[in-house]
Amino acid sequence: MKKWILRIIVLFIILIIVGSFSAKSFLTRDYLVAAIEKSINSRIQIKEIDVNLLGLSGTVNLKNIIITQRDDTADQNIPHDKRDAIENGDIQLGMATFNISLWEILTRKILVENIHIDGVTLNLTLYENGDNSIEKLFAKPGADRDKMSEKFNANENESFVTTINHINVTDVSFNLIIEKTKLVVIGTEAYLNLLDINVNPKKLDTVNDATIKLGGKFDIQPFESEVKTDYGKIIFSGESNITLFNADNGDIEPDMVIALTLDSDSYLTSEVPVISKLWKAGDLLNKFGIKSLNLPDKIAFKNDQSVRVGYKLGTSTLLDPIAIKIYDWKLEALPQSWISSGNDLHQLEVTLQTGEAITNKLGGLLNKSSKAASVLEKITGENGSNSWLENGKLTLHLESSGELSNPKIKVKNDLSKPASDIIDNLLGDSDEKEEDPLKKAGKDLLKGFLK
Repeated sequence: MKKWILRIIVLFIILIIVGSFSAKSFLTRDYLVAAIEKSINSRIQIKEIDVNLLGLSGTVNLKNIIITQRDDTADQNIPHDKRDAIENGDIQLGMATFNISLWEILTRKILVENIHIDGVTLNLTLYENGDNSIEKLFAKPGADRDKMSEKFNANENESFVTTINHINVTDVSFNLIIEKTKLVVIGTEAYLNLLDINVNPKKLDTVNDATIKLGGKFDIQPFESEVKTDYGKIIFSGESNITLFNADNGDIEPDMVIALTLDSDSYLTSEVPVISKLWKAGDLLNKFGIKSLNLPDKIAFKNDQSVRVGYKLGTSTLLDPIAIKIYDWKLEALPQSWISSGNDLHQLEVTLQTGEAITNKLGGLLNKSSKAASVLEKITGENGSNSWLENGKLTLHLESSGELSNPKIKVKNDLSKPASDIIDNLLGDSDEKEEDPLKKAGKDLLKGFLK
């Protein structure tokens, strides 16, 4: 019995030794590149490969990887090491690591379950229809590249989507050009984690989900501007359950409601057309004797904020309010506001509220006179949701729609009567010497008292 046990142990040792040598001879750049290019519509270049097999399992490390447009060398299955080297491509990876088992080496059938990618650099363009320039790199290859699917499709890549369950991408930097809006988003220190990927291409209506974690720093600038202009910096992290594929046709179409935390160092600038036009609408408050304030260069978000955002088919929909501070005023985007990342269209429901200094003066008037209070009740309007006064603060209800680069701003408050007409109607005109000081306080509210 002991001899059999000893023989089994020796056999395992021999298999491990053979497997180690086999791994280095079998997992060559030629083999791996051919296997990858057989699955996706790209040309692949790998500078280094390192196989570490310890016992029954190990890891494969690939260094300095370039993924670019498929060409004749990939179509003709020319071995990797016989190709002319390329210097750059659409996607460049510093290192990619995946696990491998002795059984996979012996059977020469690699089933990648977990991938870690570190040091990613990419350049991509987002088109008006919501597609992007790198999606076709991961489509199934075919003889006629012009007619093949532009997206990664679950129905065409069954073995890939059913075996992989964890993709971890760290240290990502990218330049994203948004074609329609002529904006460029520069991402740094970004990351993306796809966990617990559970996809069955034959049952996408029920088995088609994962968990996603993502974040990073994102600078927003105009593309090809003669003068360098800063539109802002957004720093966020988030997590969500996600549906990965369209259940009807198999195309990759992420659908999620993600909980985002915005860092307090995030900001927008006065150069953003939507911000500047919404703030300009605040000049209407001159009717209430409130001075217009110049828009600051940088506009900070209000503390660290957590908001839920829905994303589907290139459209992001706000599910919680999000506020930015402008001096001590507050500009707040309301739920159901949305922005389409591809075609430049949007619709934002926004409130602009006066700051604490004005609110305190307003509260003082209310305490002085019931007449002043009745005046304020009058100007709140019949529609409470679009009233002039909310929680003691003068409030503008605004709507921004159309193209982000040239937004159309609509004031939704009741503008049927100028403020001075309301005061005169309620309090009447009288001789200044004989006028009740409480009535005068009410008039001052709308005729310059708050200047």
